[in-house]
Amino acid sequence: MEPLVSEEYIVPVVSAFISIISAIIALVGLFFTYRKNQFDKQLALDKEIFEAAVRKLESAFEMLTRGMGEKALVVSDRLNWIMCAREIEKFKVFKSKLGTEHYQLVLGSIEEYWSHKFYDVVGKNELIQQGYYEGLHAGSVLVVYAFASWKNDQKCPIDTVDYEQLLESSSVFQGRYGLKAYVQNDRQYSHLAQS
Repeated sequence: MEPLVSEEYIVPVVSAFISIISAIIALVGLFFTYRKNQFDKQLALDKEIFEAAVRKLESAFEMLTRGMGEKALVVSDRLNWIMCAREIEKFKVFKSKLGTEHYQLVLGSIEEYWSHKFYDVVGKNELIQQGYYEGLHAGSVLVVYAFASWKNDQKCPIDTVDYEQLLESSSVFQGRYGLKAYVQNDRQYSHLAQS
């Protein structure tokens, strides 16, 4: 009986099969190398953008508080406010260009920190008279105040805390009788201090 496939064809077929598998493996390797290189490029670019964005917030704050004395009101200087607003707007552009989740998350946290610093110097004083704003560029003032405000879509991390688990994993009330009494008298959290 004759074999179905002649021995003379087996070696070339196996060689062709091995060549095809090798080519596929090489293509998969090239694809993953390409993807990693693209990710590395994005990461390097995001690092530069991230650092530039942080510098924009620092310089915006420096410009706004230029000439401000300790515990005083921000100086009503048109150029300071305009330059500050410009830096905040540049920060927003840089922030929108970030492509990696890591840098977006970290920059969001840094933005919240700087927003509070701006609030400390412009947002807390609600009794500022109209005359203070005379000569300032209204648009720049709005940009700065908007940055210094809590955003409507911003979620507060404290709202998602599991307080029962927090208390189980720590000794918050140990030796702090005043704190425990305070929490017991709080309508929302009184149940946490029972025991």
